[in-house]
Amino acid sequence: MTDAEEEYAFLWNGTEEGWVTVQTEVGETIWNISTRRALLIDDDDLASQVIHLMHEHGCPSLDAMQ
Repeated sequence: MTDAEEEYAFLWNGTEEGWVTVQTEVGETIWNISTRRALLIDDDDLASQVIHLMHEHGCPSLDAMQ
């Protein structure tokens, strides 16, 4: 398990509900539909890795409303 998998496992392991990825005009972001808050990761490479892991673990992916 990588450091990112350990640190961000709460996004897909069920310990926190509501995490999804949302495709927007500027890219993909991590969003919690329960709390209505985004998870910001300042490192673009790490954010991409975490989003990839979310997809691998079956997290839902939504399109932003235009």
